[in-house]
Parts: sequence; C-alpha cells; structure tokens
Amino acid sequence: MTFVRGVTLVGAVALVVGNMVGTSIYTLPASLAQAVGPLGIVAWLLTALGYFGVALVYANLGARYPRTGGPYVFAREAFGDFAGFLSVWLYWISALIGNAGIVTGIIAYAEGFLPVLSANPLLRFAVAQLLLWTFCGINILGVKHSSRLQIAIMTVNLGGLFVLLGASMHAFNPANLSPFAPHGWGSLATGTALICWAYSGVETATVPAEEVQQPRQTIWRGTMIGYLIGTVVFLLAATVVAGVLPNDQVASSARPLAMVVERAVGPVGAWIISACAIVAGLGTLNGWMLVTGRAPVSAARDGLFFKRMATLHPRFSTPVFSLVSGTAVGSVTLFLLLNRTLLETFNFIVLLAVWATLVPHLISAAAELALVRRDPDHYTASERRRSHIVAPFAFAAMMYFVYGAGAEIGRWGFLLLAAGMLAYPFLRTTSSSETPASSREPG
Repeated sequence: MTFVRGVTLVGAVALVVGNMVGTSIYTLPASLAQAVGPLGIVAWLLTALGYFGVALVYANLGARYPRTGGPYVFAREAFGDFAGFLSVWLYWISALIGNAGIVTGIIAYAEGFLPVLSANPLLRFAVAQLLLWTFCGINILGVKHSSRLQIAIMTVNLGGLFVLLGASMHAFNPANLSPFAPHGWGSLATGTALICWAYSGVETATVPAEEVQQPRQTIWRGTMIGYLIGTVVFLLAATVVAGVLPNDQVASSARPLAMVVERAVGPVGAWIISACAIVAGLGTLNGWMLVTGRAPVSAARDGLFFKRMATLHPRFSTPVFSLVSGTAVGSVTLFLLLNRTLLETFNFIVLLAVWATLVPHLISAAAELALVRRDPDHYTASERRRSHIVAPFAFAAMMYFVYGAGAEIGRWGFLLLAAGMLAYPFLRTTSSSETPASSREPG
C-alpha cells in the first residue's frame, strides 16, 4: 500500500501557511507583551531572519530527498539511524503536544462567543477533546480532503487578517511603544523563542513528500512561498498590536487581536477577527494533525519506530494507527486545561513544543552542510556555495532560539531527549542497514 499524491502546489502553500498563521498570531502577542513588551517587534524581525535560513534548508533538502517524514529523512540520510531516530522522536513529540496548544488557542477565542467556557474547565476540556478527535477523523479519510479544507481555511484566514489589520492601522499611536524594552534588551532571546512557535510549520511541506505532486518543484516553492506569506502577516500583526493598545492591556488578554480590532474598528470587527481566529486555529490543527500522522511513517518503515506507525488504511491510504495514537497522546496533554489558566497552559505548551522542534531543525541544518559536502554532484556550484552560508547561519539561529527558551523548558526538553535515548534500543526493530537511497532525487 502506497500513499496517494494528492497535494498540489496550492495545497503545499496552504499547509505551510496554515501551520504557521494559526493560533500563534492570534494568541502569541499576549505572551510577547508579558515577556518583552513592544520590543517584540524586533523579536519578530530577528526570528523571521533566522527562519529564512531554516526555510531554505528545508526547501533544498525536501526537493532532493522527497520521502515522507521531513526532518527524520534528512537526519538519517546525513548521520545515520540514531540521529534520524532522535530527530523524529522530538519532532513527533513536538507535534503531539503542539496540537494541545493549538486547541487551547482555539478555545480562548471561542470563549468570546460562548462565555460558559471560561467558567467551566470541564466543558473546555470536553470541547478540546472533540476538536482533536474530529480532525483526526478528517485526516484518516485522506490527504485530498485535508488539503482542500486547508486551502479554504487559508483563504478565509488571510482575507480577514489583511482587511482588519489594515483597517486598524489608523489607530496606531507611537506613545504605546514606550517603554520599548520594559524588561531590558536581554529579554529579546525569550521573545524569539516564543515566536518560534509561529514559525513551527515552515518545514511541513517536506513531511508528506510522497503525497506531493511533482515533489522537487512543489516542496521548494511551497516552502518558500509559505514562509514569505507567513512573515508578511506576522510583521503586520506585530506592528498593529504594539501600536494600537498599551502593552499592559495586550498582556492581560488571551484574545489580544480581538481587543486591538475592537479598539480600532469596533465590536463587529472584533467579532469577525475572533471568528477568523477560530477558523485559523482549525486550519492549524488540521495541518498539524496531518504532520502528526506522517512524521514517524518512514522511521517505522526503516525499523526505527513503532512498526504499526507505518501501517496505511487499506481504503484511504492514510497512516491510521499513527494518527490515532498521536491524537491519544495530545488528548492526555489536555489535562493541563483542568488546573491552569488558558494563557498559562498555552505558554508552557508553546515553549516545550518549540524546544522539541528546534533540535530537529538544528540537525537538519547540519545535515544540509554534511550532504552538500558528501554528495556535491547533487548541487550546482552556486547551490554549494549558498548552502555553505545558509546551513551554518540557520544552525546558529536555532542555537540562539534554544537558549531563549530558558532553563526550565531546557530541563523538560532534556528529559524528552533522554527518554528518546532510552527508547531507541527498544523501538529499533531491525538492523536497518539499508539507507533510503530511493529517496534521493539528484539535482
């Protein structure tokens, strides 16, 4: 049983944009206001620069090694089984717990329509579970259904954001930018680490590679176009939020964009942006659910993960066991909703998911440098020169963002990494001596 190639270029762009411009842009401004204040604008610029290198790394690797699994494929191709396993282990965990963060953001905006959610943690928990399992079911039905839904959601989300944020610019007040760095410029690292949550997803066109039409062209273009669209939206939103409302007001709400638009446009605008936030969150959940199911498939095929993760549904050709088991883990993570506030839950999940995905990005950046030196014939002379600049730059940026996540999250992240080291000898089910040469598509 093989995958069905149902992802077009538009679908690939929608996957990247949907996974980036989702709950992050609607909820992160409050976390940034608490952590860094208006200095968050600089944090957005710095993070965008760092992730430009990451986007190029994944665009290049995904075009040359179009095999389902994304970061795992590149890590194993360059460094072997153990590096590949650690990459997929952390990336998979990041996607699982990230889904819980996405659902948390959706519920935060849904409270604007259903105030009963804010007063009833059990109801929030039940709605979150319903959302997770509904989108698990959609992804089991097939990538075509998931891709079409993603395109529709991207259109609605971007349209609402550009119109309402553009209309809010008239209320920009430079006085709201003072003090610009209330916690000092040293807080910039923390801000960039939070923003990495928004850029988590720039790599996702590489994950369902065997379901992508014309993967070499589609993955490269889908990754870079998605990155550019997401970055424009992020910088517009960061500027509007910082300038329209005082920083303490932004920091006090789990629905900061709704507050900004209400101040600038009125209650109808706030209602519309809240609806867009919910739609965008559903799109992000749909996209990351797809990633959750596909990320471990190649590792399972290679004998480096749970064998059943590679099993495809006989009718829909989707990794049903991987989807269901991944959703179950995310479902357990949602118990945090029962004893923390929405914003506390969101911040913790975001930073832990960010840490877990930054390490695979580090490995992928090193992998590109290793592969361009090992297989120079797969690159033109100009591509080799560019890779020797881009890959080290992306690696250095990821190191800075890991530092910004902080010591507490680093301790939790180290525990995840250590758990992976212990799990490796148990999950490794074959000698896995063969390398995935079939994934290689010469340049």
